[in-house]
Amino acid sequence: MMKKEMYITGTIMKNRLAGAKEKLPSDKTMKNTGRGTSSELSTEDGKLCVVKWYDNKPVLMMSVVHGTEPEDTCQRWDKKLKQYVTVSRPSIVREYNLKMGGVDLIDRMISNYRMSARTKKWTMRMLMHFTDLALANSWLLYRKDLAICAAPKKSIMQFLEFCTEIATTLLAQHHGQGSDADLSEQSEEEDNSNQGKKRPVTAVPHVSVRRRANAHLPEMISLKNAACCRVAGCTGRTRVRCVTCKVFLCLQGDRNCYTAFYT
Repeated sequence: MMKKEMYITGTIMKNRLAGAKEKLPSDKTMKNTGRGTSSELSTEDGKLCVVKWYDNKPVLMMSVVHGTEPEDTCQRWDKKLKQYVTVSRPSIVREYNLKMGGVDLIDRMISNYRMSARTKKWTMRMLMHFTDLALANSWLLYRKDLAICAAPKKSIMQFLEFCTEIATTLLAQHHGQGSDADLSEQSEEEDNSNQGKKRPVTAVPHVSVRRRANAHLPEMISLKNAACCRVAGCTGRTRVRCVTCKVFLCLQGDRNCYTAFYT
């Protein structure tokens, strides 16, 4: 990396340090010393530095740019005291936290709600992984765009809510792909089976389905008693129904709930 002038900083596992880990203080020693304890070890040419820092647990980091100096302080939560305490922090940790992103951030987001892949087929595992990757990247871009627009933090969806909304949209669009003939036959069967009985309430379709152009045509249903309009706040009754969604909506000169519902 250094020959290519790529200067890196990151965490490292114990088994990657060879004999260097024997020269660093043990985990027990650093725990007894207290949080914020750090130790530094460099190669003979001074081009590579390994830092061990004890926070809630020991952290091993390697860099070709940063070391322990200059140290600063940070706030960490203490479970025993149940309050934030001030802890010494090496320079390498501060710079890593400031510049952390890309692969590190994506890996952390994917690990929160990873798809359960019980199969050993590499094709399915790869497909699930790239779906998780696309969701995580999309959410990060979504947050970035809303931050640029100065949107309130309460209006920004969390990652799980974001994934759920995408799944709901895809399922709603797939459910609404039935042909008009199939939907008409289903409608006639429902009308015939429900004669003399109370009509079942049809679920309001998802907004992604409602806004698809050329998919919502009105039809007049010969009902003895008009049905309630499904637009929120409307108390009118109507016999006009959407061919696709099977939802009753007002379609009159003075009250056009049909247009308002699908725009």
